[in-house]
Amino acid sequence: MFEVEMFRDNGGLVTTSEASFTFEAVENPRELDNKRTEGTSLDWTNQDYQLEQYTVFPYGSTDDLPQTIRDVVQENYIAPGILKKKTQLLWGKGPKLYVEDYDDKGVLVKKWVKDPVITKWLESWDADKYLMKACVDFHYIECVGTMIYLDRSSRIGLSPKIAKLEHRNANNHRLAKLTSNPDKEATHCIYTPNFNRHHQRSTEHSVYPLFDYNNPFKHKNAYFYSNMYSFCSDYYAVPDLYGSLEWLRRSTAVPLILKAFAKNSINVKYHVISPQAFWDAMEKELKEKCSADNKKYEASMLLAERTKYLRKVTKALSGADNTGKFWHTVKYVEVEGNNILEHGWEIKEIPGNLKDLVTSNLEISKEANRSVAAGVGMHPALGGAGESGKSDSGSEQLYALKNYLITGIDIPEMIVCKALNYAIKANWPEKEVKIGFYHIAPQREEDISSSERTKEKV
Repeated sequence: MFEVEMFRDNGGLVTTSEASFTFEAVENPRELDNKRTEGTSLDWTNQDYQLEQYTVFPYGSTDDLPQTIRDVVQENYIAPGILKKKTQLLWGKGPKLYVEDYDDKGVLVKKWVKDPVITKWLESWDADKYLMKACVDFHYIECVGTMIYLDRSSRIGLSPKIAKLEHRNANNHRLAKLTSNPDKEATHCIYTPNFNRHHQRSTEHSVYPLFDYNNPFKHKNAYFYSNMYSFCSDYYAVPDLYGSLEWLRRSTAVPLILKAFAKNSINVKYHVISPQAFWDAMEKELKEKCSADNKKYEASMLLAERTKYLRKVTKALSGADNTGKFWHTVKYVEVEGNNILEHGWEIKEIPGNLKDLVTSNLEISKEANRSVAAGVGMHPALGGAGESGKSDSGSEQLYALKNYLITGIDIPEMIVCKALNYAIKANWPEKEVKIGFYHIAPQREEDISSSERTKEKV
């Protein structure tokens, strides 16, 4: 009997009563190396495909990078928590309106403001929900897809306004262009609602133009793609997680291997060696007894007697009640020419290697976790635990947070809020209001009054 536990679409863990191993299935085993190279290749710029009159640019060498990252991350036990922590750090106290200005010392600062008109518009289509999804997308795949919808003002002769923004799933949208257009720049977006890696060329799709920065009211519905530019990647972001995918898979596999070992492995303490002469004598005795009783001898009789006898041996070697008991046999020596044959029972204790197995897998898991955290770009002090698994000191957490607020917010905030800030600018060009995430500057506990300290609030 064996069990198969899948932990990705083409791989899993096989466990039997004697062994456990991981596997990966491909259509042709001889093409395994080619498949791995193809699946991890970053050169997909020239791998476009045709869909009616459009040339579609694939996201990944097999056009399923968002889905791959989702599956690998969600199967892992540490990566989702780290990414959620990054989202919480970027979110801070939530999205607020602000204007930029210079203080008396010439330092650029954000002045947080209230604007009832813009606030009412944001609340009308739940901008907070949109921004939360945008934050999650950015930390997984470093891009945000948005649909921008105009209102119906132009139908009655009024100036058009952007009515709302809608978050769009990166897995279902691909950048494209008209095949007749000689330029390689994307001009459209292909939306395939039932996209998956097995139906990449589905004929059910919708086409939207990309948002026009120079004329925001040009299209009734337009797709806005904002992303972190990746070196030598023309269309899509290549997230930092991409380089950690194999470490993520190793980190995910270790708990499954230990689970299978604890459930199904053979834990043998003794090796019992029995002399063949003993069983030959038993067989001879059984045959003589069958002859005397006028019965036909069968090999199963010897097997039954052997099992019965070995159960006695097992009972003597196991159990707390048998502590202090011993097993005694007599060893016979037989001389055959120049050979000396020994006939006797031997019981040898088998050294256990369980500790070595568990220790080696835990070391692999620790290294994988370190690599994942480094790939995600999260300081261990901000992730909640340090190298040894214990919380870092308050001062280390404080300085890690200060460094993040100084250097780690501006670009993610710009990408996440880019579509919304373009919409605000289009609707209210006379205002210099933007939206961003409000953060409270951290202070040392000794620098604030006792009533305002964290331990008092908790």
